[in-house]
Amino acid sequence: MLTNIFFTKILFAVEILVAEFLFTFRLKKRRLYALRFAACVVALLAAAALFPVPVNNAWYTSFMFFVLFAVTVPMLEFCYSERWINMLFCAIASYTIQHFSYQCATLLLTLVSFGSNPIIGMYGNSAVDIMAFDKLSVLYMLIYLLCFVGSYWAFFAVFGGRIRKGADMRVKSASLLFLIGAGLLTDIIINAFAVYADNGFSSIVCVCVLNMLCCVLLLYAQFSLVYSKELQNDMETVNRLYREEKKQYALLKESMDLINMKCHDMRHQIREIGENQKLSGELISEMEKTISIYDSVVKTGNETLDVILTEKSLKARSNGITLSCIADGAALGFLSECELFSLIGNALDNALEAAMSVDEPEKRIVGFKLYATGELVTVNVQNSFGGAVRFGDDGLPVTTKADKNYHGYGIKSMKYITDKYGGDIFVEVSGDVFKLNILLPSLKSGS
Repeated sequence: MLTNIFFTKILFAVEILVAEFLFTFRLKKRRLYALRFAACVVALLAAAALFPVPVNNAWYTSFMFFVLFAVTVPMLEFCYSERWINMLFCAIASYTIQHFSYQCATLLLTLVSFGSNPIIGMYGNSAVDIMAFDKLSVLYMLIYLLCFVGSYWAFFAVFGGRIRKGADMRVKSASLLFLIGAGLLTDIIINAFAVYADNGFSSIVCVCVLNMLCCVLLLYAQFSLVYSKELQNDMETVNRLYREEKKQYALLKESMDLINMKCHDMRHQIREIGENQKLSGELISEMEKTISIYDSVVKTGNETLDVILTEKSLKARSNGITLSCIADGAALGFLSECELFSLIGNALDNALEAAMSVDEPEKRIVGFKLYATGELVTVNVQNSFGGAVRFGDDGLPVTTKADKNYHGYGIKSMKYITDKYGGDIFVEVSGDVFKLNILLPSLKSGS
């Protein structure tokens, strides 16, 4: 004969499975995933149905629910090709949401029933016989179901998007995740004792509200750890690219210096050859003009900026892009060579790449302005572009490249530098023109 406690075990297994599926279906699946998942569903339901209940008290039911939950962790690892810590993370989050939903249903049903707690009947007490399937029990079950559907949907909308294929959900300290899991377990045990105590309307309401708040705080803390880890990973990538940019700038400066020196020598040699060989002045002028393409013609008052703008000018010419520059290089004298190379280099690289997407060569235009006004330094980069621009939650453009591992970090590196000096980045799209504005406080070099 089916009993209320038997029905509760099965219901709990279903609730955990649904919650875990919501948080894991985006992850990398193993081969024959559908068969694996179906086998796990059957195994968990069988474990719940066969789990013995020799005594029906707070300690034992807490133990029973914990064991059924623990069984799902290796099941998740069986279904998904992810690190076990990722599976544990998803499992803890799922159990927290399941427990919140249960508390939400308990609270609402207690209010609807004017003081009694119908949920207690699910544990075999005398409140309501949920196996009677009369109008009252069916109504309570519908309310219970609506609470779970609503809670699951709300939490998935808020947190579910943060879990995706290949997501790194490891935290700095495993003890923090352990404490979150221990906090959830403690809350579940305390709630079990509260259920069996049945101390009346006010006690039930207070316990439910406190448990719901506890679940929200635990879930927020858990996903805050993931967000911190993502920030840490981004910072590590930005710093690695920052070091690579420093090496790149050193090589670029050395190459530019060598090219300028060679071009200077070649101009003198051309004049000597022209005089000895009686070449026309027009031919000599044309040869000097050709060589001057590789000569450093950008002078801003900042040697580092001169190197950057010269290199980008060469890149623009080779791709049929018109690059215009008006710059007071002294205005950014407080930035280090690497910071300047990263900030301006990334801004111009993005602009040149966007301009190259324009089909008509005559419309491939990039403009660069750098000037100081009062206590602010303004960097303005405008460029034509083709296609569409997508923006992230921070209001900055996101990469459209398929490989996101290293693309998109240029703008993050720029944001890191501007934040360091108390500045900001603004972007604007007007028709087929993209505008990037960087504002920095004007600082004296070395101050």
